[in-house]
Amino acid sequence: MADQSQVLQLIMIPHRPVHTDVEINNDLAPAFDIIQRAKGLQAVWRGRKHEDRHTQVALLLWESLDASHAFFTSSEYTEFHKVIQPAMNGRKIQWQNHASIKSLGLNDKPHLAKTLRSPAIEVALTKVVEGGVKGYYSQFQMIVVPILDNDPGCDGHFISPLLENPQDQLLLINWKSVDAHHEDFEKRPTFKACIEGLKDYYAEFVIPWHIVGLKLVQGSL
Repeated sequence: MADQSQVLQLIMIPHRPVHTDVEINNDLAPAFDIIQRAKGLQAVWRGRKHEDRHTQVALLLWESLDASHAFFTSSEYTEFHKVIQPAMNGRKIQWQNHASIKSLGLNDKPHLAKTLRSPAIEVALTKVVEGGVKGYYSQFQMIVVPILDNDPGCDGHFISPLLENPQDQLLLINWKSVDAHHEDFEKRPTFKACIEGLKDYYAEFVIPWHIVGLKLVQGSL
C-alpha cells in the first residue's frame, strides 16, 4: 500500500538569463497558474537560488505522493510543460525530489516549519553509500544535530530520505544568512566535526547551495 503521508517536493526551474526578477516572475506566471490549481496541492513556496539568481526554486506541499504523481502524469502538466518552455529556452526543470513529512523525527512538521522561515536555506542533496543510511542517520543525530542546535547562525533543520531513492537525502538547514553558513560556520571546528562524522557515509562529495527570498504564495503547512 502506498504511503499517503504529506510530501514535500523540491523543484528547480533554470530560467533564461534576463535583467530583472520581475521579468522572470512574469514569464513563469502562466505556468504557476496551472500548477497552483492542481488537485491535492496544499501549499506553494517560491524563492530563488542564491548561487544563480536566474534559477527559481519552488517547494510544493502535496497531500500525498500519489497527488504529485497524478499532476505530473496529467494533461495539466503537459500544458504546464508547454507554456514554461519559452522562459527556460531549452533548459530542463528538476522536479524528481520528493520527501515525506512524518509525525515524529527530523522530518516532521515542526522541523520543516522552522526551516521554511529561513532567510537562507542550505540545500544539501546527499547521496549516501549503499547500506549506509542507518549509520548516516545515527551519526547525524549524534554529531550534527547538537552542533546545529547550538550554532548561533542556525535556526533549524529538516532531513528526509528522497522517495525516488531512500539512499539519497534531502537536507535543508535554516541559516540566518548565507554568510552565517559559509563565512562563520564553515570556519569553526564544529563544521570539520560534522564532515568527519559523516564522510564515511557520503557516496560522493556534497556541494550545497542556498534558497533565498523564499515566500509562501499559496496555502499553508
